[in-house]
Amino acid sequence: MKATSLTAEERRVVEILREDWRDLLRCTAIHQAMERVGLPFSHASRLRIAEFFIGDAAVSGLIRWAPSTYVLTNNEKLIARRLVRSWREGTSIPQPGDDEWRKSGWDTEQIEDAFKTLAWLGFMRESGGRYEVAEDAESFLQGLGFYFHEVLLPARGERFNTNCAPDFFIMTYRPARERMLERVSEGARSTAAEGMSEKMLDAIRGVNTSGARALKDSAFYGDERAILNDACGWSDQPIRVVMDHGKLVEIAPDTTWYLLGGG
Repeated sequence: MKATSLTAEERRVVEILREDWRDLLRCTAIHQAMERVGLPFSHASRLRIAEFFIGDAAVSGLIRWAPSTYVLTNNEKLIARRLVRSWREGTSIPQPGDDEWRKSGWDTEQIEDAFKTLAWLGFMRESGGRYEVAEDAESFLQGLGFYFHEVLLPARGERFNTNCAPDFFIMTYRPARERMLERVSEGARSTAAEGMSEKMLDAIRGVNTSGARALKDSAFYGDERAILNDACGWSDQPIRVVMDHGKLVEIAPDTTWYLLGGG
């Protein structure tokens, strides 16, 4: 797909994604960039943008995780996690029209778009009017899987996903940032974490970066208010963390464990 096949607003979304992805701590999703442009979310528009950046070497080179990380909305990732649970438990996969979704407060169109997108990505397939999880679905659970760690910067009116919860402290708490940069200077091996993609490791090492900036040049938000809305694999509840000018001022639930200084 050529850029000329996109609308002016969609091309602006691609520009925002390209610039955000140059920062190693940002893995902004399409819907977040659409919000920043002021473009109302559209399933069709989202897929056009996805088709373009997946097929464009310059833009796709900045993608350090699976396409699902960037294509799915955060709510769709929660829906996908519900489907994964049924699949792993061997129970019937809930279908878009099932009462379960309505009782959970999900919008019908939102559910339908989620299933269509998961099928477009290859996680699901439609057969006989019903959706099933694809044979290679396990591959979608590698790396970030269907988890997300959303950062909100109220003063800027920006929201974006980051790679993991510790990255939030790296971008908002100077001692954690200095600790990480020290580890990077000692060698990428010490910074490797389970599930980290090869492209992410390469970017940290400074090889095959496709134009991404060095980790030391990633943006720092320790002089403003920043909020983390986290949906990781370590909690059954959403986690909210608020840092205000480098100080932890709110965390919920209050049973959340955290380590500001890294480790």
